[in-house]
Amino acid sequence: MALVVPNDSEILLLQYIVNSTNTDGTAPTTTVSTYSGGNRVLHLFTNNLTPAETTTIGAVTEATASGYASFTLLGTAWSIGTDGGGVTTASYSEVTFTFTTAVTCYGYYITTSGSYSGGVKLLWLERFSGAPFQLPSGGGQIAITPKVSLE
Repeated sequence: MALVVPNDSEILLLQYIVNSTNTDGTAPTTTVSTYSGGNRVLHLFTNNLTPAETTTIGAVTEATASGYASFTLLGTAWSIGTDGGGVTTASYSEVTFTFTTAVTCYGYYITTSGSYSGGVKLLWLERFSGAPFQLPSGGGQIAITPKVSLE
């Protein structure tokens, strides 16, 4: 029989994944909970990578073009809820990356912050549908709404 996670537990599991709760189920008392690796960090990748279960952080090339900076996703700013179909989703407000020069991006990835005891860990990644996104020499913007779902 397959593992079954009740909807209420899906909420708790997503809270752990996005660092919006401590391991004892209480809300973090600061914006960074080191119990689960600190806040999550959103990055863009520029190599022509097709994510797989075997993908490691060393296989991902982070964007470095002028104007780019990774974005810290505060654990307390995620919204988590279950829809009528039993899908529980953690979502973050749209994040916009601004470049001042040409860049080609294939997708995004989420990591733990540098406060994780074993170093930065790759949590999940996604290739953009229609990748790559190519910005011209004058730069431009790429906007992402980070989400992760359990069913």
